[in-house]
Amino acid sequence: MTLDSYDKLLGTVTQEYKILAEYKRLQNEDLGGVYVIPSFKNSFLWFGVIFIRNGPYKDGVFRFTISLPENFPNDGTVPTVTFQSETFHPLVCPFNGTVELSEAFPKWKNSENHIWQLLKFVQYIFGSLDEFMSLAEQSANNVAHELYHQNRSEFLQKVTECVRQSQNQLYDAAPIQDRNYIVFEKYEQEKHGSVLELIKQGRGIESSTPPSSGLSWVKEGAFQPLSKQQ
Repeated sequence: MTLDSYDKLLGTVTQEYKILAEYKRLQNEDLGGVYVIPSFKNSFLWFGVIFIRNGPYKDGVFRFTISLPENFPNDGTVPTVTFQSETFHPLVCPFNGTVELSEAFPKWKNSENHIWQLLKFVQYIFGSLDEFMSLAEQSANNVAHELYHQNRSEFLQKVTECVRQSQNQLYDAAPIQDRNYIVFEKYEQEKHGSVLELIKQGRGIESSTPPSSGLSWVKEGAFQPLSKQQ
């Protein structure tokens, strides 16, 4: 192996380690209702879903992806958060679903910024919308932004429609072939009842499903993960 090849391999391994460290760090943060996992095929693509617990978007379940830049985390480029279905929000572009992050992350600082902070920000703009909008200067959806300030009832109506649509799409099949894509099954007592009881009791669950399958489920009609409340 040549010196250049060795340096390239070392750089790749180091970068993969940093990405893995970012994922491990998520486990130590308070991110209730947010679930993410790197793609099985591409560590630079993460799949996510957020269950909104507060505010106008309460009970919404929105899928998103996080795309890490090629030289993450070293070149100052901020990762891209993109919602997978139409999401009516002042900070979500209506054309491509990307979240406007420049106000919170004008530049990615390797020593200071982490993926969990991106997720915290996404939680904040949904769960604490009024607080955020009182401070926000940026917008990615001018229609949503204007309605929020000028016609609150119509804004809330569109938000309600957005939440309903997200619920209706909860059990849709995965749009891509990736064993880590997060999918959900409708709750069935015969199939999931015993598992739910184990979760309530705080006991471990033995399963033949590979941990990386990304499979999960929620109780039909509730749109909340079947897990213990912290």
